[in-house]
Amino acid sequence: MKLPTGKEWERLIKEYPNMSTMGLIQCANRFGYSSFDSFMRAMRKHGIYRDKPQVENKVERHPAINLPPIKLLKYKPEKTRGDEEIAILHTSDGHGGKITKSFNNDVYKSRMGKIFESAMTIVNLHRTMYPINQLHIFNTGDNIQGENPHQGSTIGEVSMGARDQVKKLVAPVWNNLLGSFAQEFESVEMDCIAGNHGHDKLAPETSSYDLLLYDILESGIGQEKNIKINVYDEWAIIVNLMGFRNFLFHGDGMPAPQGVPFFALDKKLKSWYMQYGGFEYAFSGHFHKQSANEVSSKLEHFMCGSLVSDDTWALKKLGISSNPSQSLYGLHPRRGITWRYNLTVDDKFLPVKVTV
Repeated sequence: MKLPTGKEWERLIKEYPNMSTMGLIQCANRFGYSSFDSFMRAMRKHGIYRDKPQVENKVERHPAINLPPIKLLKYKPEKTRGDEEIAILHTSDGHGGKITKSFNNDVYKSRMGKIFESAMTIVNLHRTMYPINQLHIFNTGDNIQGENPHQGSTIGEVSMGARDQVKKLVAPVWNNLLGSFAQEFESVEMDCIAGNHGHDKLAPETSSYDLLLYDILESGIGQEKNIKINVYDEWAIIVNLMGFRNFLFHGDGMPAPQGVPFFALDKKLKSWYMQYGGFEYAFSGHFHKQSANEVSSKLEHFMCGSLVSDDTWALKKLGISSNPSQSLYGLHPRRGITWRYNLTVDDKFLPVKVTV
C-alpha cells in the first residue's frame, strides 16, 4: 500500500475532493488498498480531505463491497426519424442463490447476461426507426433467494447464505449489467421495490436483502453520472414516465390455491386504481409467469416471469413451471406502451420446430 508521488500525487490531490465512488474504488485498487475506505483513511493521514462530506457519508451507510471497477464508455446517440421512445426493462424474481436441477449460480449469471444481449438486440432494431436514448428499469423484487426455510431455502436448494448471495453473486452481476447498459444509453434509471424473499419469516420487510442489494448498487455504480437508482421501502409505488403513471408492486399476499389468482389480482388492481388516483399500467412479479392482461379499458397489467427454471415452488403452488424470461417495453410520449417483448434469457427454452 503506497500512495503515488510527483505529478501523479499532484493530480490525485486535485481530483480527490470531487472524485466519484467508482473513482475511489479504482484508486484503492491501483495503489494496493483493500477498500476505498482504507484508501481514504490514508489520504486523511496526509491531510487531504473531501470537499463533499455528504457524499462520503452516503457511501459509508452500508458495508463496502469491493465490486470490480468498470470503465464506462460514453454513449453516442444516432440521429433517426420519429418520436423518441423510452425503453422499459421489467426485471423480477431472479432468485440468485437458488438451486434446481436446471438452475444454479452459473446459470443465473448466464441468464442475467442474456438479458443485456436480448434487450440490446431489440432496442437496436427499433432504433433504426426512432431514437431510444433512455432505459428505465422496473425491478419488482426477489433478486435474492434468501435462507428462509419457509420459502424453500433449505439445505440443497440454496448455494450459500443470504449475505453471500448479495455480496458474492447478485451485486457483482447487477453491477456489470448496469455498467453495460450505461454504455448503450444516455441515461439508465432503476426503480426498486423489495419482494417477499430475502428476509426471515419473523423479520420486518425493511430487513429485506433486496433493499440491501439496492443500497449497495445505489451507493456504488449508482453514483455514475448517467445511472440513477431509486430505492423505496414501500410495498408499492407509482412511477411517472412521460406523463404515464406506472404502478409497481411485487404481487405476494394473495392466496393462490389454484394457480395464478388472476381474478383476485384484477379485483385488487381496480381497488388500487381508485385508491391511488388512477394509473395506466401496473407491473408485478412473484408468480414466476409472464402475462399481460387488460384489466379495463384504462388499465393494463404486466406480470414478469422469473430467471428460475424447474422451480418446485411454482410446480407445487401453481401447478406450472414457466420458461425463464423477463420483459421489455417501449413507451411513446403520446401512445403509451407501443411494443412489448418476452425476453429470451436461455436459448435452451426456445420453441422446438417440428419436422414432418
